[in-house]
Amino acid sequence: MTSERGMVLVTGGTGLLGSHLTPELLGRGCRVRVLVRQKSPLGGVEAVPGDVTEPASLERACAGVETVIHLVAVIREKGSYTFQAVNHQGTVNLVKAARQAGVRRFIQVGALGATGDPAYRYAHSKWQGEEAVRSSGISWAIVRPSVIYGRGFGFFNRLVQSLRLSPPFLAPMPGQGRALFQPVAAADMARCIARVLENHNFDGRIYEIGGPRQITYAGLLDALMKVLGVRRIKVPVPIPLMRMAVPIMGAVLSDPPVTPVELKQLELNNVTAADSIEKNFGFRPRDLEQGLWEIRDYLRSI
Repeated sequence: MTSERGMVLVTGGTGLLGSHLTPELLGRGCRVRVLVRQKSPLGGVEAVPGDVTEPASLERACAGVETVIHLVAVIREKGSYTFQAVNHQGTVNLVKAARQAGVRRFIQVGALGATGDPAYRYAHSKWQGEEAVRSSGISWAIVRPSVIYGRGFGFFNRLVQSLRLSPPFLAPMPGQGRALFQPVAAADMARCIARVLENHNFDGRIYEIGGPRQITYAGLLDALMKVLGVRRIKVPVPIPLMRMAVPIMGAVLSDPPVTPVELKQLELNNVTAADSIEKNFGFRPRDLEQGLWEIRDYLRSI
C-alpha cells in the first residue's frame, strides 16, 4: 500500500543525510517540513525552529504532520547535548509530541550496531531511542545504516582530519585496522528512506543497511588516499596506546579526530548483508570507490 502525500516532518534535515533526503522527498512530490535549531531559508521546504531537547517546540513542529522521519542524533557529546539528552530522551520527546499530534507513521534512522549494552554509550543511546519508537503506539519502521558518506560532515571527514594531523607520509590506524565497515552513500540511503515512506509494507520492521562491500578500516584509508591522490604508509597503533593517547588529544584539541567513545565503538564490526539494499529496496547502491570519486572535490576541500 502506497502512502498518501501528507506532510512529512524531517528532523536533522540540514545534516549529511538530511541534505540528501529532503530533495529526494521533494522530487517524489512530498510536502516537507524541516525541524531546524535556527530558522533559515530552505528551498522548497517549510523550516520550523525547534530542538528535540525542547518538547514545546516539537509540539508545534508535529502539528498537521502525517509522517515523522527522525534523523537527529549526536555522535559526539558537547555540553548539554549528550547521547542521553539527544539520542535517547530527544527521541522520547519527539515520539510523545508525534503521538499527541496524531502522527500516523514514524520512521527512525538508527545505527548499525545499536545495542542494549551500555558499555557502548553512543550505540546504546541509539538503541534506547529505537525502543521509544517501537513502544510508541505509532506505526513505525527503523533503518540502521552503516557509516554514511557524501557531501556533508561525516566519517570520512574524520579520516581526512586524521591524515592531516599525522606526521608526513604516515597514516595511523587503530590496531591492525581490521574493524569492518560497510559504507553507504547518503544519496542511496535517502532513496531507501523514501521507499519506506512510500510503502506501508515496511512498517513494523528493522532494516540494516550497508553498501555493496564490507571493508576494513585499513581498506577505507586505502580508498580515501587513492581518491585524494596521496601516498602514505599505514602504521598500526596498538589499541592500549590509543586508549592513553586519545584522551590527551581530546584535552589538547577542541575537535580531535577520535574520541574514547568512538575508539570503544571500533570493537564492534559495522556490517550487515552485502545485498541488504538490493534485497529490501530493489536497487544496487554505489560501490564505495565510485561514491568517493563523485565527492572527490569535496573531500579535497576539507
